[in-house]
Amino acid sequence: MAWARGGAVVMLVLGLFGASCADDAGAVDGARALERVKRQVAFGPRISGTPGNTAAREWIAAEAARLGGRVETQAFIDTIGGKPVPLANVIARFGPTTGRRIALYAHFDTRPWSDMATDPAEKALPVPGANDAGSGVAVLLEVAELMKQRAPKVGVDLVFLDGEDMGRPTEPDEYCRGSRGYALRLPLVGDDARPVAGFLFDMVGDKDLGIWDEGNSATRATNLVDLVHEAARATGARHFHEGIKYTLIDDHVPLLDAGLPAVDIIDFDYPAWHTPRDLPDQVSAESLAEVSRVAAWIVFKSSLAK
Repeated sequence: MAWARGGAVVMLVLGLFGASCADDAGAVDGARALERVKRQVAFGPRISGTPGNTAAREWIAAEAARLGGRVETQAFIDTIGGKPVPLANVIARFGPTTGRRIALYAHFDTRPWSDMATDPAEKALPVPGANDAGSGVAVLLEVAELMKQRAPKVGVDLVFLDGEDMGRPTEPDEYCRGSRGYALRLPLVGDDARPVAGFLFDMVGDKDLGIWDEGNSATRATNLVDLVHEAARATGARHFHEGIKYTLIDDHVPLLDAGLPAVDIIDFDYPAWHTPRDLPDQVSAESLAEVSRVAAWIVFKSSLAK
């Protein structure tokens, strides 16, 4: 995850949830998603421009293609901290090639240092990135599993973003470099290749899951925040709550700035954030399954999916 500003604003718990419903495309598999988190961590640090990042990107592309996605790599050179860094987003397209498109996003890179570690000796260590990167990727691939079984009625882009987490807290523009590059390359409004809405999944596997509204999303894409709550009620997701708790700079902000409505689905209350403890034992198959069901409902059953 990128960078937080501001503090708690409102915390109003949503007390009513609809009964859990299986998606028409089939059931999600939290255990399978958790195995994909473990696989990503096994690549080692996935820092942009490193072999671990390349291995993870190639694995994601292969998985998405195996599941029926039309895969492309969006490669470019960016400058981060005064140094050139090669970045490469992976875009996997499903469903029709014309008409409405929606997009689901997750970053796959990991942070080069553990700046939130309490032990000074650990601050220079890279973050393993089980939840902060791995969980979002696993959710998107779980949705791909369902789309392989049944094609969505609308176009769906699964976008795996590079270069989210190389920034310094004092330099917020250094974050979200992959999404900035992606936003610069978006087709024009009205082009069938341009999504009409975006849903970012970041840090969604925490064993103690609690997803609240994010400030930029709530103020700039209110209808999508409402749609996420509708999805949570429809799928019986017990850990999605109404009310703004944090305002974050994350990969949805460059999308919003480019005129693409986007919402950040994130659990920012994560003690292992930006530390060496961000390991698979901090991630829950149940949390991954709950979030995957919400994502699948958006793709198959929401008003955008018709």
